[in-house]
Amino acid sequence: MFRAIFFLSLVWAITSCTDDSSEQHSDYADTAKLADSVKQAEMFNRVPRLKEYWQRVKASLAEEVSVLQLENLNDKASLAQQIALKSPQFTQFTKHPKTKQPLRNEIMTIRPVLPEDFTGEMGRCSETQCYRVEMYNYFYNNSTIAFVDINNKKVLGITRLSHAQPDLNKPLIDLAKQIANTAPEVQEALGTNRKLPDPVMAPIKTALKNSRCERSHHLCVAPTFLLDDKALWAIVDLTDGKLVGTRWTELGTSGPPIVVSERSIENEYVFYNYCEHEHNLVKGDWSMDYVITGSDGLQITKVKYKGRQVIRNAKLLDWHVSYSSREGFGYSDATGCPLFSSAVVIAYNAPQTEAIVENGKDIGFALIQDFRQPPWPTPCNYRYVQRYEFYNDGRFRVAAADYGRGCGTDGTYRPVIRIDVDAEGADQTETLAEWKSGGWQAWDKEGWRLQDNAEFTDAGYQYRLMGKNGKGFYIEPGRGQFGDGGRGDHAFTYATVYHKDKDEGEQGTVTIGSCCNADHRQGPEKFQEPAESLQDKNLVFWYVPQLKNNGDKGSEYCWADTQVENGLPKIKVWPCYAGPMFVPINGENNGN
Repeated sequence: MFRAIFFLSLVWAITSCTDDSSEQHSDYADTAKLADSVKQAEMFNRVPRLKEYWQRVKASLAEEVSVLQLENLNDKASLAQQIALKSPQFTQFTKHPKTKQPLRNEIMTIRPVLPEDFTGEMGRCSETQCYRVEMYNYFYNNSTIAFVDINNKKVLGITRLSHAQPDLNKPLIDLAKQIANTAPEVQEALGTNRKLPDPVMAPIKTALKNSRCERSHHLCVAPTFLLDDKALWAIVDLTDGKLVGTRWTELGTSGPPIVVSERSIENEYVFYNYCEHEHNLVKGDWSMDYVITGSDGLQITKVKYKGRQVIRNAKLLDWHVSYSSREGFGYSDATGCPLFSSAVVIAYNAPQTEAIVENGKDIGFALIQDFRQPPWPTPCNYRYVQRYEFYNDGRFRVAAADYGRGCGTDGTYRPVIRIDVDAEGADQTETLAEWKSGGWQAWDKEGWRLQDNAEFTDAGYQYRLMGKNGKGFYIEPGRGQFGDGGRGDHAFTYATVYHKDKDEGEQGTVTIGSCCNADHRQGPEKFQEPAESLQDKNLVFWYVPQLKNNGDKGSEYCWADTQVENGLPKIKVWPCYAGPMFVPINGENNGN
């Protein structure tokens, strides 16, 4: 145990990765290659920024509190950092509990708090200046978040997330780019006589099988170089400070790019009006609060139908984007505010509402939020849309869509959706049952299911979420029946016990799962360890669709392209929508 502690926390390990010849293919656009072993001295000569960074890491390990701090901050952020570092609870795990050896930690983000950090209830932070300070522990692979009152110079609260990685600070993003730019494997793949293009996606976390990045045990990112209709991913392990491998993907053919206009004014408008302030929406029999979060998309809270609360909180925490189930790599995307946010795919405009019309009659409305990377739809840029639908008859749907274009033609998109439903309307206990063998069978403890293995009622319901008073909802997953172009959700679903005193996704959070797991390990399962009884408990319902993109002509899905129409560039999209419908229980034929 002692050797493992010393290896991970005190030494910058440059380890070798064996090249698996079985992964080599004649078509270089479908090839993954693990990088050769490199000595530390050679890495330092090649990447000056790495040597400077590692010197700062070693210096931080010699400090009483072993935390690499952010530099060049404004006065308020600097004060927040110092207040947090003086908190014993915040720095509790900066030393190993048995040996007391210093562990490697780094401050990643310092920003003013937003309403979503407190699920809309800002408490004392509504009357003072509060900052959010995020720290990453490389040894335990966890994140610690402090909420700091800089006026009164004290920490108001601490949240700790296991096996969760915050978004990168700028020094680490710049370091990842320099490691990628100077790697011989990258230069050889792109051509030694070619000037390397500036990589995109450098801040986005990733994974790669057969390396320490697998399952995100190390902090890894993927600076990506675009070259005509192909992209070269440079997988960089920032825990070890090296390139671990490269991977080519096909981008598909594309027409002329769309020139994107300056958006700084629009971004500021959205941030100051819809990120810093919560809004209330009342339409027909529906009312709710909503806010754009830092990295959990558009969050709705206190959703009521005819005065009875039906949703406590709903949001979209992550987009897991995996390219190739065989080699298991990709990105963990976040959607959120355009300023002071850890999200890379940012709110493109203010939230919008539109009528839902059927046979010429308004039957409800939708609350919609569009998130884009500004160069979209050029390759390796993403666009996601959240859509909350509310119907006059009390139904509601929590949906999300990928609009492409992404970094490849073989991607699988898995949005992590959290829905805290109030079946009885008063935060009471609920029972979740699934349709099986012609009847409803209740879940007795926390768990997960795959839609592909499910049974359904004649009406298409998979679940029934019901309170003791008999009120609640049938849950109907997407199977291509909602008329939005969706081809079926193939979703993982999870039920967890709601804990007011634990941070299990209700507050603003960091990435909770790996980008590239093809099984149920998408993040919510972490809140089921160990599995608790669901009897007489308030439940949270999680929904993770699996959406496979397609860029083939005539079969496009989760895809976007720029085409020429009347001599001008025109964006065409083939979105893939997913999300469950919640249907009020009215006692009719037991939902069948």
